[in-house]
Amino acid sequence: MGNCRLGYRSAVEWLRSPEPLRWRRTYPGRADQVAVARRFAVSLFAGTGYEEEAGFIVAELASNAVRHTHSGHHGGWFGLEVVLEDVAYVGVTDQGGGGIPVVLPESPDQSVAEHGRGLRAVSRLAAALGIHGSSDGGHTVWADLDLCAETGIRPDLQAVLAS
Repeated sequence: MGNCRLGYRSAVEWLRSPEPLRWRRTYPGRADQVAVARRFAVSLFAGTGYEEEAGFIVAELASNAVRHTHSGHHGGWFGLEVVLEDVAYVGVTDQGGGGIPVVLPESPDQSVAEHGRGLRAVSRLAAALGIHGSSDGGHTVWADLDLCAETGIRPDLQAVLAS
């Protein structure tokens, strides 16, 4: 455990000490499984103050995997990995196909755009965002959440979650 949380003031802190906890699950590549993955991630972040952020990130990344890659084809799957420590890792792995995931810049007509805002919103919530892999072998899109940062109702979070 890092420097921001000393002692065991809660069950969550006890669960996270001394080694970070890691979970990996796979889901069928269907739209209904995005909500299942989201609920699982929210449960893992229970008590951290980052439940909504984690849920939003997983929903966006898993939705992209199902919509834009071979994961969403018949028999496809996507994977979710969560590592809980002071800077938590959330990664979604797809089966490749399509293009390389990118964070699109904001456009003046953003209010009418239906697509392209998800990764930008994730990048605003995350301490870091990255992608590794290939279109042929699959990508893992990941985000880090700094669990030591102050939480609470933040106007920027409300705007991101509303988009």
